[in-house]
Amino acid sequence: EPTFGPLVLDRSNLKQELFRREWGEIYIEPAPYIDTYFSLVTETVCDYPYSLRSEKIYKPMAMGHPFVAVANRGFYCDLHHAGYKTFGHLIDESFDAIDNNQDRLDRIIRVVQDLCTQDLRAFLIAAQETCVYNQQHMRQQAPEIRAGFPAQFQAFLDQHL
Repeated sequence: EPTFGPLVLDRSNLKQELFRREWGEIYIEPAPYIDTYFSLVTETVCDYPYSLRSEKIYKPMAMGHPFVAVANRGFYCDLHHAGYKTFGHLIDESFDAIDNNQDRLDRIIRVVQDLCTQDLRAFLIAAQETCVYNQQHMRQQAPEIRAGFPAQFQAFLDQHL
């Protein structure tokens, strides 16, 4: 059984040597995921009126690691629309609906503080099914995303520049 932080747990979904430490175009170092209970992901921007999902959110998903994301309003909703699952059954994700950036950040801080006072081993076990689902969903979406990216990126540039 792999060691995960201070505990021993069956983490067969945690990919320690994933495609020579690569997942498509993302390079992943496994140590930060093995030595922690969850990732606190700070996305590139938090104040845009739309979601920008970068490698920062996809790395923990690829590694089968639970996460809390600091991002724009509606980021979690957008993840759900893209077919991913989050951890609303384990943490309060109501911060996703808060318009004010500082208020949203303050709520995320409280969520992380509350999470850190819980039994993180139990959290990790309860989060595993969602983590495995996200890995599988990510793998299924990869060919479609790669094929559609050039046109989507051009449309983004045309709209925002």
